[in-house]
Amino acid sequence: MLIEFKNNRRLAAIDIFRGLTIAIMLLVNSLPNFEQAYPLLLHAPWAGLTIADLAFPGFVFIMGVSASLWFGKHREDSFGEKFSMILKRSALLFLIGLVLNQFPLLLQHWFSPEAGGSLMRDIMEHGRIMGVLQRLGLVYFFGMVITWWLRSEKHIAIMALLLLALSSTCFHLYDTTNPFSPDNNISMLIDGIFPGAAHCYLGKSFDPEGLYGTIAATASFLWGMLAGRQLTMESAPIFERVLMLLVSGTLLLILGGAWSYMDIISKQLWTAPYVLFTSGGFMWGLGLLQMALSLFPDFMEWLFTPCRLFGTNPLFFFIVPDRVLLLLWYVKVQDTAIYPWLWEHTLLGVLGAPLSILAVALIWVLLWLPVASFFHKRQIIFKL
Repeated sequence: MLIEFKNNRRLAAIDIFRGLTIAIMLLVNSLPNFEQAYPLLLHAPWAGLTIADLAFPGFVFIMGVSASLWFGKHREDSFGEKFSMILKRSALLFLIGLVLNQFPLLLQHWFSPEAGGSLMRDIMEHGRIMGVLQRLGLVYFFGMVITWWLRSEKHIAIMALLLLALSSTCFHLYDTTNPFSPDNNISMLIDGIFPGAAHCYLGKSFDPEGLYGTIAATASFLWGMLAGRQLTMESAPIFERVLMLLVSGTLLLILGGAWSYMDIISKQLWTAPYVLFTSGGFMWGLGLLQMALSLFPDFMEWLFTPCRLFGTNPLFFFIVPDRVLLLLWYVKVQDTAIYPWLWEHTLLGVLGAPLSILAVALIWVLLWLPVASFFHKRQIIFKL
C-alpha cells in the first residue's frame, strides 16, 4: 500500500460519486440497532432493493469508471508492465480483504480469552475467506483483462450481457423449478465446494460475496467501464456525453425490468436484473451529476464537498471506519457493547427509534469528515 501525495486535478464527478457510495456504506454499517432501523437502511433479506443494497455495486461500478481512465494513462506501457500492475492490485485487494476478515476472530480472542483455544486454529477452521475486498480484487482483475482484450465499447457491452446470461442460465439449469431458492441454489453449491460452509459469512452455507456472484459482478464493472468512456470522450461536448449516459442507463433499466420477470432482483446472489437496475441507475446518477457540475461547478463542488473528501481516499474509508466500529461492538459497558449503549443512553430517549438510529449513524459518518479533510488538505491518498 502506498501513501501518495498528489497535486493533480481529479475528475470531480468520479470522486463525488465514489464518495457517495462510501458515505452510504458508512451509514448502513453503523446502525446501532438493526431490528428497529428504517427498512430502507437494511439490506433486503433475499430479494428486493434498498439503499443499503446500492453501496457495494456502486463501488464496483465506479471502480470500472475509474479504470477507464487507467488505460489512457498507461497506453505506452508494455504488456508485462500493464499485466503486472493489474495482477498486483488485484492480489493486494484480495490479500488485504483476507487479513481483515480475521479481525473479528482476533477481537474474540482478545476480549474473551476465557473461551480458550488457538487463534491460528480458529482462523484455519472458521476464518472467512471471501469478502467485499476479495470480490473487488477478482472483479478488477477479470474486468481489466476483458476490457484490455476486447477494447471496443460494443464488444465490452456484449461481453457484459453474456456474463449476465451465463450467470442467469446456470441458476436455471441447476434448479429449473426454484432457481433462486434461499435454501438451495448454484451459488450455494459452489460456496460449499469453495471456500466451504465453515469459511462462509457467519459460518452459514452461503456467502453473499462468494465466487459465483463474481461473474455478474464483473458485468457491473464493465458497465462502469463503458460509462467512464462515455463520460471522458474528448471528441464529444459534455452535453452529448451526458446524453449518451442517460440513454445507456435507460436501456439498462428497461432490460433489467424485462429480465426481472425471469430472475429475482437480489444483492445476495448478485443476479442479472440487480446488475442492470443498479448500473442503469448509476449511469443516470453519474450523468446528472456531471451535468450539474458543468452548469453550476462552484456550487455543486461546495454542496458535495463531504462526498468528494471521502471519494479521494476510498481505500482508507472502506477499511478503517469499519474496523473501528467493529471494535466498539466488542468493548462492553454494563454487559452491553459500547456503541449501542451510547445510542440507548443518548438519542434513543430523545428521538425514539428508528429516527435516533438514523441520527447516530449520520453522526458516525460526520465524525470521519475531519479525517477526510486532513488528508485532502495535505493531498494524501492511500492507494494500492
